[in-house]
Amino acid sequence: MTSGDLVSVIVPVYNVKNYLEECFASVCAQTYGNIEIILVDDGSTDGSGELCDELASRDDRAVVVHKDNGGLSDARNAGLRFARGNWISFVDSDDYISPVFIEVLLGAALKTSCEISAVPFGTPFKDGEPCPLAENADLHVALKCLPSDAVQRLMLYQALDTGAQWRLYSKKTLGADPFPVGLYYEDLASIYKIIRKVDYVAVIECRALYAYRLRGDSIIRQGYKHIKGESAIRIATELYSDISTWYPSLTYAVASRCFSLCRMVFAQIPWVFSKGPSCEFANDSEMLWEVLKMHRKAVLLDPRARKRERLAAAIAYLGQDAFASFCHLCRRLGKMQ
Repeated sequence: MTSGDLVSVIVPVYNVKNYLEECFASVCAQTYGNIEIILVDDGSTDGSGELCDELASRDDRAVVVHKDNGGLSDARNAGLRFARGNWISFVDSDDYISPVFIEVLLGAALKTSCEISAVPFGTPFKDGEPCPLAENADLHVALKCLPSDAVQRLMLYQALDTGAQWRLYSKKTLGADPFPVGLYYEDLASIYKIIRKVDYVAVIECRALYAYRLRGDSIIRQGYKHIKGESAIRIATELYSDISTWYPSLTYAVASRCFSLCRMVFAQIPWVFSKGPSCEFANDSEMLWEVLKMHRKAVLLDPRARKRERLAAAIAYLGQDAFASFCHLCRRLGKMQ
């Protein structure tokens, strides 16, 4: 495709030395060549920072930003401050992208005159598994231009992922420091606010553009910490308030998403049947339980809510102990994460 638009690809980096070179190579191999690659070393301690410098020396489109550790959101925000492009993409440093990733997303945005383009999800894979991606931009896949409220609905019902990394944004839609620092689940806290700034989003029905690595040591899969509960409660409170005010027709949808988030986090709290949560996390458990009780009726009555959430909402009426036992059983079985 022909376009003079510069695309800034921001890659936050923290202790991913084993994966970084594969990620960088996939960005360098883009068929759309007018890109800059911003590697943001977020205070890595495993040699990833030095590897960033080495990789950048191989491609004059790449620059490295070294900073103290501040987390994923802080690294993304830092990359944005250095970005010169009209368009912005984020790629997680343990993932990799199709060679036509930028070409397809930018082409979709320009064709539809949308300021954001997206794919619903990436393709998940585990280390050692093959994850073939699209190599041809002429994919003959469905391209939809959806109004922003329809996109919000899809995200709330988790039919379109909230991840920042499988989207392309015009720089002005992001603004300054769009990602909240110091929170877990930062994409859920930020993407809906970005989507609200636009009238339409171009959605490409193709998962084979982004390879999403499933890691056992990822933040989401780590054990429970206070910050997880604090983040979930803060995000659920703000998300429900904002969406129900901006889009009254999505009140049930946002209740479902808030319930799902808090259920997932609640399930991570250590729990002893008939005795309750670990004393260390008892207050967290009670606060999450209050949010779950607030939304369980709406979820149970919503025919559009996912079956797993409606089942969990029904069990929530049996009490906190029964709900906790159900959540922990599902987590051990690898269900309802």
